[in-house]
Amino acid sequence: MFFIEKVAEEARCHGGSLRVRSVFVGLSYVVAVLENGNSGLGFVFKDPHLAGCNVDLPKRPLAGSTVKELLDFAGKSSICNSIAIAVANAVLSPLVSPHESGDFIDHFHLEPGMKVGMVGHFRPLEPLIRKQGAELVIFDLHPDFLAGVHGAKDIPELLPQCDAAIITGTSIINETFDDLLKHTGSCSSVAVLGPSTPLYPKCYEGTPVSCAAGVTIVASEPLVQAVVEAGGVRVFGKYVNKVNVYLS
Repeated sequence: MFFIEKVAEEARCHGGSLRVRSVFVGLSYVVAVLENGNSGLGFVFKDPHLAGCNVDLPKRPLAGSTVKELLDFAGKSSICNSIAIAVANAVLSPLVSPHESGDFIDHFHLEPGMKVGMVGHFRPLEPLIRKQGAELVIFDLHPDFLAGVHGAKDIPELLPQCDAAIITGTSIINETFDDLLKHTGSCSSVAVLGPSTPLYPKCYEGTPVSCAAGVTIVASEPLVQAVVEAGGVRVFGKYVNKVNVYLS
């Protein structure tokens, strides 16, 4: 079972019979809004197989579906995973009890000389990590366009050498998350970061993840507008709160 299917199962247990009011699929994110008003986000990969004038989905329309019907999308394709994680995040949002607000790096324990593996290029974090005297090793799906960034093929060799890991929540959607965690055995801290990140602690039971750093949505309508107008994190702004959940 992939981690995304585990997240979907947790969401089924807490709200499978709820109904989904709307699902908005933008160029970079999906936002799902439930009939009870709760909403959640999921990243969208721009996969080559999405080319053309139509995207195949297991069910249409999405609006009016039960939560369970859309959680059953988990594991079927990249875009299906985006929809499923957005719905799951909407369902689980009332169960989130954040320990800290704001940028997680302000609370992430780093010491001079530590080696930090960053899976997914979070550019704004680079100077903040290096300012604390830590060595940063960055991995990304598109290393050819980013100076000093390693490709995914280098992860099995280099990530196990790191003292801490920061992993993009989008890896849950492209189903690489489970494999990434296998390479974090030497890490004292493992954080999952980004708007797609599930924040419900039970999802991470049995994993080495020590921090889930994501968002809660505080203004659904303008966030929906941002998503359907091809917006992403840079324009979410005051429509979301950055929160951090620490895991035992």
